Amino acid sequence: MAVIEAIQTTYLEADVATVEFDISSSPGNTYEHLQLRMNAATDSTYASGVYRDFCKVFFNTSTATTNSDYAWHAMYGRASTASASKGASQHYIYIPHCAGTSRGVAYFGTTVVDILDYRNGSKNTTTSSLNGSLGPGTGSGELSVGFSSGLWDNVAAVTKVLLVPDLGSNWRRGSEFTLYGIQE
Repeated sequence: MAVIEAIQTTYLEADVATVEFDISSSPGNTYEHLQLRMNAATDSTYASGVYRDFCKVFFNTSTATTNSDYAWHAMYGRASTASASKGASQHYIYIPHCAGTSRGVAYFGTTVVDILDYRNGSKNTTTSSLNGSLGPGTGSGELSVGFSSGLWDNVAAVTKVLLVPDLGSNWRRGSEFTLYGIQE
């Protein structure tokens, strides 16, 4: 039977540019897999982003990097429109439609990210995520769901997880991030 335990929760009392989890110390480094659950929004007012923002994920750093050792693919739908995108030799793993924005003040996006075999020194780290967001209007054009997967092309154990908003400059006050450990 799998055991899942909360390692750390970060609840934002003020807007911040990044959220970081340091899992290099116990108990964060004793699990087989990690799971990150987010209920978040950013301060983006970018019109094309409508009511949702994407998230950039970095491993083993406290600042955004330009290392090109990530790849990702994403599928997402908004109302009746489906889209897919991909990236190889990227600087981060991209998670679509994971957060609400300042255009929809009361609305946050929800995401679950699995970080698989994060300590295994014999293979690269992979992720999968499910997410959804809803804008403040009643039209179906503001509904969004997504699925994505990511690859960190590095066999080092993951010791830090850094989350950075894509369109916004900050994660908004009230956003909540919880990192869980999964032991099978």
